[in-house]
Amino acid sequence: MSTGETERAESQIRQHAKLALRNQMRAVREALPKSACEARSAEITRRLLTLEEIERASTILAFAPIRNEVRTRTCMEALWAAGKRVALPRVVGDELKLQLVGSTTELVEGAFTVPEPPEEAPQVKPREVDFALVPALAVDPRGYRVGYGGGYYDKLIPQLENACTCVVAYDFQLISEVPELPLDVAVDLVVTDERVIRAE
Repeated sequence: MSTGETERAESQIRQHAKLALRNQMRAVREALPKSACEARSAEITRRLLTLEEIERASTILAFAPIRNEVRTRTCMEALWAAGKRVALPRVVGDELKLQLVGSTTELVEGAFTVPEPPEEAPQVKPREVDFALVPALAVDPRGYRVGYGGGYYDKLIPQLENACTCVVAYDFQLISEVPELPLDVAVDLVVTDERVIRAE
């Protein structure tokens, strides 16, 4: 088997492993009781708001959660109260556009039923973002993550050239190693309800 064939075979194995992990973690997270989801999210928010990186930031990218994802609203309210700009992503084609939202902004149902800013919300360029919250189904201590498979954040993260990127996840979503693929991009921080990890 040639080197190229070996690399392709390894890549296929990693893709299958990642798909299995994605399905498993989605099922485990969906089984989390709402009360546990709220309690764990509150602890994640508490840890987030003590970070120097978020204190220094003026423009923060967040995300609107779906199903049992980490709740971000309390964190966003604290950021607005501190006078910071908060942006959310909106799916446009195969990319994420970033748009500012306020406490009274009415979100609309976008792609994949994810709440998004309305089309007329002010846009933010990726380089303006100082800190970015990133969702994940699983993440490892190196900052590699398993998302939903669309690759949106893997395209976006390299554009966030001035931002500290941070996965927020429940501690059971932290695994020893994600089977990363060539186009996968690691984040700088991982914050769970039990720990803060600075990826190396």
